[in-house]
Amino acid sequence: LQPADHMLQPPQATSSTTLTKLFATGEGDDRNVRLREEAEFPFRKIRFFVYFNLLGGALTSLFVSTARIAAAASGVNADLMDESLVNAAVDVVGIGVTGYLLKRDLDAQESRVQRAARGAELAKLMIRANKNLADDLAPIDQTFTTNLSSLRRGRGIEKRVVIAAAGQEKIDDILKEADRLRDTLSLNDLLVVPVLYPSGSAPSVDTSKPIPDCVALPVGRGWDALLDDEAKEAVQQGVDVAGEGISIVLKKNGRVGTRTKGIFLANMVGDVEARMEMGLDVKNI
Repeated sequence: LQPADHMLQPPQATSSTTLTKLFATGEGDDRNVRLREEAEFPFRKIRFFVYFNLLGGALTSLFVSTARIAAAASGVNADLMDESLVNAAVDVVGIGVTGYLLKRDLDAQESRVQRAARGAELAKLMIRANKNLADDLAPIDQTFTTNLSSLRRGRGIEKRVVIAAAGQEKIDDILKEADRLRDTLSLNDLLVVPVLYPSGSAPSVDTSKPIPDCVALPVGRGWDALLDDEAKEAVQQGVDVAGEGISIVLKKNGRVGTRTKGIFLANMVGDVEARMEMGLDVKNI
């Protein structure tokens, strides 16, 4: 596994700016994201129904208890004062606890929606890769364009995507390392996508040489928005994004596996090989 001091915390939530860019350009569908979240957590609506009924009952009871307290204070049914005070206190506690549980559930729902939106955002990102990636018999100088979702398990091209973001100098080093490790990267289904920071564009490469089949270049819209969010969080954690670089590893199921300070391709290869040697599952990493 990556060293603990190299691990990065994920962005707390997809920013409103990112989501605005995503949905305004047709690269995502907020309604579909929310429907998918609801399908994955079907009992949430039942919990909300229970919460609102409990809140309604507690508020009604509190209103009645308050009216009785007011009446007792004015001399009407004064013997009910103690009972009404206890009931009011119980109602207030009940409202507070139920409100807390409701807020926690709503926060969890929003967090899941944000993660789903980020997953949809990543899936739509486009790359340009060597055609050998999809067809072993294709000429090595031919390329094709596809999105990251096509690299998920069961869609023809199964790859662990390593999004490597850094300045041009660091990216040059990463591309040299990727070329040196090209056989083991390909053998372990690792595909490196170098992204130039801060522009979110493809780095300058030697166009006279074909793109290695272990490397894909970012194309199209959306990469800058992704990099903005990821880099902002990394900078807050003290990372020199341009000099050290950051990496985001997408598992074969399309989910984010790890985020690291620095880009360690050899370590990533070693992780997969170590798991295979121990007989552990490597289909879902």
